[in-house]
Order: sequence, then structure tokens, then C-alpha cells
Amino acid sequence: MAEKKIVVPEILPILPVRDTVLFPGAVLPLTVGRESSLALVNSLQGDEKLLGVVAQLDPRVEDPAAADLHKLGTLAKVHKTVKMPNGNVVIFLEGLQRIQVLEYRRNRTSSARRIRNLKHCSEMRRNSSATW
Repeated sequence: MAEKKIVVPEILPILPVRDTVLFPGAVLPLTVGRESSLALVNSLQGDEKLLGVVAQLDPRVEDPAAADLHKLGTLAKVHKTVKMPNGNVVIFLEGLQRIQVLEYRRNRTSSARRIRNLKHCSEMRRNSSATW
């Protein structure tokens, strides 16, 4: 089977997550409840609903800024959204590939950010201060 070529946009909305890591190739149901995150999910359009999933450094931070987020994350496709009675939304994400966040820009729906595709672990190690 031919592998589908993923075009990684340079500007990508980023969904900050608490105590969660999405890996490429994994499928993850994720409950979204923060107002800014709900706005981000609702703003996604088209067939290819792509976003970046980036873990927060401190899960207690309610409105994370750039300094509160890791620089490495995962490009993800939203396959399905389910609205819950309590106002939250459950989204089903598929991790596509690793990304490095180069620049964060805030806007009303969490934000769009400049990112770079990272295909190989050696490239991630060169560009990260994370320990492996």
C-alpha cells in the first residue's frame, strides 16, 4: 500500500494538552473543555482538519502561554468530534508525525504557530533540549 504524503502546513493551530502525549501512528480520544480549546476545534474547516498537539509543561496552568508549552509535539488529524451534554467535546485524533514549534502567536482560538516537520529521531535530538 502506498503511503499518503502528508503536507505539513507552516502555520498550524496548536492544541495544548495536560498530562497527555500523542504519538505518531496512535489514535487518541481527547476530552476538550477549555473555552479557547473548544474555539480552536470549532474553527477547524475542510476535510483535512489538521492541528498540532503539544503538551503543557505544568498541567495546572489554565491559560498556557508559549513558555508553558513543550517545543516538540505531534501533527494530528481530527477524525471525529462528539459534543457531550456537559458542553465538552470529545475529539478523536490520529497522530501523523512529529513537529517542532518554531514560533508561537496568540489569537482568540488558542493560536496559529509556525512549525517544522521532524521526520527522524536524530533530527529531533539535534533540535531539542529534551533527554531521550
